[in-house]
Amino acid sequence: MAGTHSHEFDLTTLLPGPHYCAACAERVCTGVSALDGVTDVTCDLAHGSLAVEHDTGRLSRADVETSVRRIALEVTDSVAHAAYRLTGLD
Repeated sequence: MAGTHSHEFDLTTLLPGPHYCAACAERVCTGVSALDGVTDVTCDLAHGSLAVEHDTGRLSRADVETSVRRIALEVTDSVAHAAYRLTGLD
């Protein structure tokens, strides 16, 4: 029986440490929203959460989890983060 299912992810876990920034989290959310079978994506960047609603007839829960993790890995591999030290601002 097909229907919809919602699954929530922790973006701070998907994008650990220095890889978690609003831009990378947004890239993950955009990538997930483009998946065939995903009906709704809600990103709360302030709290680091991603809610994905999908059509279970077109995309299984396991496929959603695998795809979200793959997209997060692609984002962390494709973006180089830099740290800058600012001095003289006090």
